[in-house]
Amino acid sequence: MIHVRPARHQLVAAVTTVLAATVGASLATAPAIAATPTAAVAADAGPADTQATVDGVISIPRTDQILSVGPTGFLSVERRWDHTYYRWTSTVDGTTTSLPEWYSGYRGGGSDTVVAKEDGTTRYLLHDMSSPGSDPAVVNQTDTRLYWKGVVGRTLVFSSWDSQSKVGQLRLIGEGNQAGSDRQVTGLTPNSRIQSVEALSNSSALVRYVSADADTDRSYLAVVDVATASVVEKREVGVSAYDTDTALSGERWVWVDAPTSAHAKLMYATRDGSGSTPAVEAADLGNSVRPHIGVLGDWVTYATPGGAAATEASPRFALSAVNLVDGSTVKLLDHASSTVPTTDGALLVRGGTVAHGEGVYRIALGADGKPTATLIASTGEPTVLTLHTAAIPPVVDLDKNNGQALLRWVLSRTNAQGSVTVRHVGTGRSVRYDFAQAATYEDKGSVDFRWDGMLPNAEGMKEFAPSGDYAWDFTATPLNGIGPDVAQTGTFKVTRTTGLHDYTDNSTPDLLSRDAAGVLWRDDSAKVASAPQPYSTGRVKVGGGWQIYNQLEAVGNIAGSPAGDLVARDKVGVLWLYQGNGNGNFASRTKIGSGWQVYNNITGGSDLDDDRKSDLLATDAAGDLWFYKGTGSTSAPFASRKKIGRGWGIYNQLTATGNITGTSAGDLVARDKAGVLWLYEGKGDGTYAPRTRIGGGWGVFTHLVGIGDADRDGRADLYAVGTSGAKFYAGTGDTAVPFKPAAPGNLLWDSAPVNSVF
Repeated sequence: MIHVRPARHQLVAAVTTVLAATVGASLATAPAIAATPTAAVAADAGPADTQATVDGVISIPRTDQILSVGPTGFLSVERRWDHTYYRWTSTVDGTTTSLPEWYSGYRGGGSDTVVAKEDGTTRYLLHDMSSPGSDPAVVNQTDTRLYWKGVVGRTLVFSSWDSQSKVGQLRLIGEGNQAGSDRQVTGLTPNSRIQSVEALSNSSALVRYVSADADTDRSYLAVVDVATASVVEKREVGVSAYDTDTALSGERWVWVDAPTSAHAKLMYATRDGSGSTPAVEAADLGNSVRPHIGVLGDWVTYATPGGAAATEASPRFALSAVNLVDGSTVKLLDHASSTVPTTDGALLVRGGTVAHGEGVYRIALGADGKPTATLIASTGEPTVLTLHTAAIPPVVDLDKNNGQALLRWVLSRTNAQGSVTVRHVGTGRSVRYDFAQAATYEDKGSVDFRWDGMLPNAEGMKEFAPSGDYAWDFTATPLNGIGPDVAQTGTFKVTRTTGLHDYTDNSTPDLLSRDAAGVLWRDDSAKVASAPQPYSTGRVKVGGGWQIYNQLEAVGNIAGSPAGDLVARDKVGVLWLYQGNGNGNFASRTKIGSGWQVYNNITGGSDLDDDRKSDLLATDAAGDLWFYKGTGSTSAPFASRKKIGRGWGIYNQLTATGNITGTSAGDLVARDKAGVLWLYEGKGDGTYAPRTRIGGGWGVFTHLVGIGDADRDGRADLYAVGTSGAKFYAGTGDTAVPFKPAAPGNLLWDSAPVNSVF
């Protein structure tokens, strides 16, 4: 670089003694504290955000760009949707100072001075950040035709342009407003429209401008000496579609040529004082938008900004360097947002690497003459896509929140796509959620899977997910192509209340039926908000050979397992227990006892004595009602029988319904031979209150099933099946009117082929 004064405290000297080859993952991030807007940057203007150093690396708040570098520190900016934070980080003591908020923001160039325009005034405040508690110097610039272009040392640079007369100028205004502090730069043609001003040191600047000739525009680079307010060297470059970055070394001009907004090139030319040496293309930057560049001897660095948040991969996001002598290249960072020259000829770059994370890197020539990158200040954020947290509760209660669960994975950033798979360990059934990009959540990326608590079955229909152990698999791919994919697994448990008639451990009732061929089928029910009635999620074959039984009954959980059981009576009167295993099937049968041929009606599934165990009822040919108390034992599931009633021979069907009237015990409905249905309300001691008439016309049904809470309203329901179809009767909880009017039954829509429903 040229015109660089001897540094008062060289940046390299301040930081190289504390640099380490690698950086630990536990770097702390300082809070972003906006100071109260006042004139001076001092203790009463907002506290310094004192940062610790880890392995010799300064810890800084989240930072988007480096704006300027001085001998003792650097100016940075963090842009959020609601605020923009400007900070000065000292490379001498490792502290970061939040600067007062001004609408204009802050600029600096080649020194420790940072400048902001005071809101609502014409005053520009010059803060010496090597002494942050000192009062700022003031430049009062009242000419509204001038546009602030930058800072060189402690000199402000302004430009003006009249689009009508096509006359422009470049002005240097120093502090104090004393005589001679406002000077027009000489050596520029009157038709010069200034595009950019970049400090080369505290006493010189590199200016890009367009000469608006009558027939065409011509673009130039010029070196301006602040002491003489004059152009000391210039050369013509190609006209670009937008303001492009420039750099300068003692030997070469370097600039970005963007003849169209979709194509950029890295160009350079030798400096010989004449400005007429040929321009040479050093690298094709393709469709890079506003790439930033830097120069180190024979090397030029370049990168396209925005790589950290990009949603498409590009090799141009990486900070690369090309040797202008032999054309060799080297990759320095995985992405970079800004490049600023230091006072000692190195570069400071805001960027990141997969190995060392996000922060400020110093780019300098190594012992082998090649550029190297060293982290000097870390934000504590990873560059590699990482799973920050998996906010998955260890236990998910699907009886709450309408059967839904919010499962959340928080990534280090939003630009990622991937999938989440939730799998029931016992059955292997799973549901997958794909995401195209993570949502913003507390400055990170959130992947929210609002699981509806359902899983697809073999037919592809959604069923309520069973309780038990679950595993989740989370995968995410960085959309910017930087770093590896994220892949992580975990586990959680699902709990559900065990429901009547539930053989799949998912709290929703199942309907069992046997066809004429002796095949047993299961229809799992489901009830969602969009469906008016419970519906079948598909008929599943349980098994064949069930024609050997002349009575089949669902009896609830009588053997201690979480799932419901069934009993089957064969033609010689032996009663068999089939214990439910919770996945819709049953264990091998166990003999309960013989002599059960004396009963013409058997029903079970209700807890009649309020001991939380299902009981069994049976009526014999004499019309006596017998109570079999459930024990919970697999080998002897019922206690000895107890007679609890006479005269029950008038009924041709008994159905234990569970608690349909709101009392603490299970209830019973009985249909007489005239087709009238009666309610017997359980008293909780194994007996019933006097019967209550429900209504007539029930003789059209061949089977009445106390199905449990099929519509998921907290009350037990009744399902009625006949040769002409099925009806659903929702429970009301009212003893006088225990059921709502009939609704279409969608669980067993074709009942003709079946001879038993339970």
